[in-house]
Amino acid sequence: MIYVLVALVLALAFAGWKGLRRVPPGHVGLVEKTVGLSRKPGDDPRVSHLGSRGLQAAVLRGNTTTWLPTFAYRVRIVPMVTVPNGTIGAVVAKAGRSRELGEAFAGYVRCDSFQDGVSFLREGGVIGRQQQPLTGGTYSINTDLFDVLTVDSPEEDLAREELTANTLREVSLAIGETGVVVTHVGASPVPGELGPPVAGHADFQRPWDFLAGGGRIGVQRAILSGGGRYAINPWFAKVVKVPTRVLKLEWNAEPKAESNFDASLDQVTLEVQGHTVWLDMEQNVEILPEAAPRLVQRHGAQGEDGRESVQHFVGKDLASTVTGYFRRISPHYRIQQFITEYDAVCNELAAEVSQALAPLGVRAESTTLGNWRCDDDEINAIRRKIAHQQELAKLEQERLVELKAMLAGEEVRTKIDLQRVKVDEARRKLDLIKLTTMVELLGPHNVALERMLAQWVKANVPQFVGGGDTGMAQALLQAMPFSQAKDMLLAMTNGAQPPLPDTPDRPELAAHGSTDDLDPTSPGADDLRLDDFDE
Repeated sequence: MIYVLVALVLALAFAGWKGLRRVPPGHVGLVEKTVGLSRKPGDDPRVSHLGSRGLQAAVLRGNTTTWLPTFAYRVRIVPMVTVPNGTIGAVVAKAGRSRELGEAFAGYVRCDSFQDGVSFLREGGVIGRQQQPLTGGTYSINTDLFDVLTVDSPEEDLAREELTANTLREVSLAIGETGVVVTHVGASPVPGELGPPVAGHADFQRPWDFLAGGGRIGVQRAILSGGGRYAINPWFAKVVKVPTRVLKLEWNAEPKAESNFDASLDQVTLEVQGHTVWLDMEQNVEILPEAAPRLVQRHGAQGEDGRESVQHFVGKDLASTVTGYFRRISPHYRIQQFITEYDAVCNELAAEVSQALAPLGVRAESTTLGNWRCDDDEINAIRRKIAHQQELAKLEQERLVELKAMLAGEEVRTKIDLQRVKVDEARRKLDLIKLTTMVELLGPHNVALERMLAQWVKANVPQFVGGGDTGMAQALLQAMPFSQAKDMLLAMTNGAQPPLPDTPDRPELAAHGSTDDLDPTSPGADDLRLDDFDE
């Protein structure tokens, strides 16, 4: 009898020892009940929160010991769910009530970030995709009740739920960026309008508050500020990153990466008086933060980071403005005007770009026309000479500014006076080169000079001009401003500009014979050439 009692005690002790369930740190215990009623009324048939037989909603937490009899329970030890820092976890419920007709998203249930499965089922949690995202950390989640998708999940699992590893990263906005939010769920949008601001959703990180406040589907007026990190549920919304720093956009023939904002921009091409001109251009723009939602609404939200929205803005709005400007002005310019008035063209273009972008909320910071070339090598050589002299004049002006900044004492003031003379001289040389270019491009040089002299005699200038054609051009500049002299030369052509280089035949030559018949002592006897003014 004693032996029977001892055996019974030992058996009970062994059974009790086997019933102790130890869950190590970093793990959870998933419980399955093997005895009892098959299903209690009101209990979920997939996972029980009322103690029915089958998978249980409650879990055993890590670093705990619980007694559960072996004949009634099975326990599986699994790792806690880990969401890497800087990413989010998207949760899909495997059990719960079915979504009602018209519900766009599973309703929010307070359940300790899905660690309290009993509360989730008891409070009417909905099966399927959940509104609340999980931020970086570890969670004691019942994986029999919830699937948690992270950046470490298999690609096929992510694809099944329309996710990628990139969409499960927190939205990080650098300084100089604005986040435009495009929601996928909510009330029906009003065509052409941005979604109105809604209070209390913590920068769209609490979708349930956004929906409760009547938030609408589509592009939102409220934006996310640069320098922040945001845990946005990708099933609820996407964030388009719009750069609000100054962007440098270039029109040139250099190869560009497809990811560049100006990837679609090539050299500007235009026709000027029968000549094809190719030019480089640089435009700095700044998209104002409050204008970013309209830009995204106008150009769509393709791609995962919104870069394509800005590329479409550059390739359509900005590029069409520049192209339209040059298409409109090119028929009204002679090639010699384009050479000598390049800066004026740049200033006019800058004003047009600024005016066109202002209604879009985009600020045009600066417009720069760079190098250009023509299909005529002689014109290219003239342009290079003018550009060289312009650079010299610019350097002299910069030196004058430096001296003014150093103003102190008689010696420096004297240097400033001398530098002013140098600046004026450099500018006069530039005007002389431009005027000489005009003379050369007007046609046969002697005839043009004779006609110019006939007009010039009417002006209040000295009666004798020495030094050949160069002296006459210099005297003309002394007698009147460059712009007036240029207009006089253009007027002599009567709107009929001969092709470049010199046209062999003109009606005027028929009256005078060849240029060899002219009096060698006349002011127009010597050819006026740019080579005479090389410095």
